[in-house]
Amino acid sequence: MHIYKFKIYGHDYETKVIRRDESEIVIEVNGEQYKAFLEPTKRQLSAKPTPKITRPVTVPGGGTPITAKPTDAKGANIVKSPLPGLVLKLKVKEGDAVKIGDPVLVMEAMKMENTIAATMDGTIAKVLVKEGESILEGAELVAITPAG
Repeated sequence: MHIYKFKIYGHDYETKVIRRDESEIVIEVNGEQYKAFLEPTKRQLSAKPTPKITRPVTVPGGGTPITAKPTDAKGANIVKSPLPGLVLKLKVKEGDAVKIGDPVLVMEAMKMENTIAATMDGTIAKVLVKEGESILEGAELVAITPAG
């Protein structure tokens, strides 16, 4: 039970909410009970129910890897995106020599800039993305032909 005190035009009123449901409220004002019928507001009528979010259960160590692992494809090492984002700047072009750890591109993910590095020593065989392109996790970014 909720008790409220009001002062209206210099007069004090003490109210108690006796009962309330979707369509009716019973209140007591200075010892006398009143019943009021509630009508939904326009906002309540247009409000959509809050959707229930369900997420799949994940088991540590099981399922898909958190980050993509580089794989060999026809003699080239493919650098893949570790997370979804936007390609901001390419740091290499086809034919450039790279060493392991050299930056190949900068991408924005989760409002942060991330530098993606070469995974091996070699030569850039092919740039597989463009600046301004949106990419998904695991997307192929550049192909590197191994040195030697």
